[in-house]
Amino acid sequence: MRHNNKIKKLFFPMLIMPLLGGCIHPHPPALPFNSNEVAWAQKPGHAAIRGCVSGAIFTRQTTTALTLGNNTVYTFNGIDSSIMQIPRVHFTVELLPESEYMHALAKKMEFYSHRLTGPTAVNDPRWVDASVLPFIARISCPVAGPDICPSIGHFVWPNLPAGQWYAVTSYDATNGDNSYVIDVQKITTVDGKTVPLVAWTGTRRVLCSS
Repeated sequence: MRHNNKIKKLFFPMLIMPLLGGCIHPHPPALPFNSNEVAWAQKPGHAAIRGCVSGAIFTRQTTTALTLGNNTVYTFNGIDSSIMQIPRVHFTVELLPESEYMHALAKKMEFYSHRLTGPTAVNDPRWVDASVLPFIARISCPVAGPDICPSIGHFVWPNLPAGQWYAVTSYDATNGDNSYVIDVQKITTVDGKTVPLVAWTGTRRVLCSS
């Protein structure tokens, strides 16, 4: 069932984005943000994450014409298209320390990134308030360098504090990685240990592992 949900997350936004893109008005969570709840996330620690980011690319794409009144919209047809799973070259991982506000923010990151027309950054200022950004840890590969990004699709994130996080992984919008799919998971870092994270979207077979 997890695999089917991943495939739906990949195809469904492509079907509805042309219809909903102009109807969405992004905004931050309505909840109050309490920085004291997440201050622990700014401290260095002895936990680490070893992760892998894999995603689908389309080797064949087809579209379907959909008539809406006097307009014709061409939507992506996932059933008649072919996809291939590969480790991603360009990706970003953001760690949101667990709190009610951050939970709501992670959901907004996922929702807006999927449904707004065109690639968007998950920490777009339209829904991530500037006062919240200092409490969100972030790495981008390959620009973080070989110590953090040792190989394509893989990362090692050291010196994290122990705690619970929402890991938000997105594929950067580049010519080489033509996708802006986003994956949200809950992860727990443990002092003195390295925990795995596999972020992927698309096909049933995952070709990279942590």
